[in-house]
Amino acid sequence: MASDTETAIFRAAAALLEARGPAGLTTRAICAAVGITAPTLYHHFGDMDSLAMALIRQGRAEFTSRRRVPKASEDLMKQLRTHWDDAVDFTFKHPHLYALLVEQAQRHPELLDETFADMRALVQRLVDSGRFRVPLEEAARAILAAFNGVLSLRQWGTTSAREVAATSDLVFTALITELSKKR
Repeated sequence: MASDTETAIFRAAAALLEARGPAGLTTRAICAAVGITAPTLYHHFGDMDSLAMALIRQGRAEFTSRRRVPKASEDLMKQLRTHWDDAVDFTFKHPHLYALLVEQAQRHPELLDETFADMRALVQRLVDSGRFRVPLEEAARAILAAFNGVLSLRQWGTTSAREVAATSDLVFTALITELSKKR
């Protein structure tokens, strides 16, 4: 169970991330927001990297709790689309958390392992069922690249939710069409 100080540090960091993005997560800003010294921050989180990872874990937990879980009987393509749309929507609503994830993933690529494994498992089922007519690794890489391309629109900061949704739909539809073609 987290102490009151640890909870205050975490909440201050989350608020700074939301307000200022990853650049706002500085030792000085967090300590000032909570009214503590740097040694207190480091006592509770070890270093800023650990605090960033805690924010990402919390964000993932929030995403997982809000994600629409398709029924096992639902069409596999519908399941893929649901996962895609939920992730695009969450990322659009939490652009600074996504930016922090991207930043941390450069130093800790294992952060993306679970996400990629989940997506790859669904793609495997689509390949096995004959819906995708390309090899598994090719399909998985293409979906990952296309998805990250859609998410990168938000990082530009000038794209509206409606524009992201339209582009997401276009990219998803074009990708699925290509992955479903016999080669």
